[in-house]
Amino acid sequence: MYRALRQIFLRQPFPVTTAAEVEALLEAADRYSNPAMLRDPDRLFTPPEEFRQMAPVRSKAVRGGTLSHFRLPTPYRPIDPNYSDKLRRYEGVQHVHVFAWRHPKPAPLSIILLHGWGVGNRRLHEAEFNIGTLFRRLGLDVYFYVAPFHGLRRPAGFRSGELHPSIDVIRSNEAFVQTVQELRALITMIKAERSAPIGVMGSSLGGYTCALLASIDDRLDFAVPIIAPASLADLFWERSAGEPVQTRARALGLTIERFRAAWAMHSPLSYSPKIALSHRLIIDASDDALVPRSHVDALWEHWQRPRRFEFSGGHILQVGRSAYIRELSRWFRELGLLPASA
Repeated sequence: MYRALRQIFLRQPFPVTTAAEVEALLEAADRYSNPAMLRDPDRLFTPPEEFRQMAPVRSKAVRGGTLSHFRLPTPYRPIDPNYSDKLRRYEGVQHVHVFAWRHPKPAPLSIILLHGWGVGNRRLHEAEFNIGTLFRRLGLDVYFYVAPFHGLRRPAGFRSGELHPSIDVIRSNEAFVQTVQELRALITMIKAERSAPIGVMGSSLGGYTCALLASIDDRLDFAVPIIAPASLADLFWERSAGEPVQTRARALGLTIERFRAAWAMHSPLSYSPKIALSHRLIIDASDDALVPRSHVDALWEHWQRPRRFEFSGGHILQVGRSAYIRELSRWFRELGLLPASA
């Protein structure tokens, strides 16, 4: 899987060829991660409008309720004016896809699920997150969000996740702005229909996004990042050590410090979480070969050492993932978010 992800990542050409272009790129990236923006991230992450279309494109009855597919026009507008034309060429990214498993009566708790890099297929993640258990046995309303450039939002001619995150610093920053704006609009849409507490859980890239969203939106009642990197800039730099792409970047004047600064806007380490300490749960895998334990440790320390749980298995083969669903159930009941009978 590491080799496959590496191939996806390196398939894109390096976006700059001269030292001057590197300087121009970093100057453009400063609009996202300068100190003023990091102090007030709402300037980037507040959606300029909310979802206009509320009705699902299709719904079907499932055991316990309904499964609905929403296809919504994105509320996001690019920050970088030069990115607007490029975005229009990526067919499919301008619409948000959300799958919702909902009970006839509003559930006591709603959860938004975020998938990892390079995937996004609803059926795959229905199994990964044990959505049947979350929906029927725990009684949650469950919402599965498809990230930009993934799954149903993959532009023609590209693999799922190939364009985000990638070595294109501006596109990656913009895609994280788009993701957070869409998720915040989704929270507004859900809370307008159902007043129950709501939280977010994500795996890998979804866990990273989960931790970021928990640092931006104070309406969340809980956050559960799973096998999440603490800094994508550091993870990419570590994983590309000795690769031609990093050798070329270094020769043009890019360092880990400058790369980290260019991507600081979407790192959870750049902010303090807005969720109470008792409502943060970090989950990692005992044999994760893709996201080093040092990343989970860094997020755990930055989050003031909240509750933490380790399940057996790796990043892909999560053989013990049902254990973290049981831990999730215990945690919800202890917090009073679910009744003791759940």
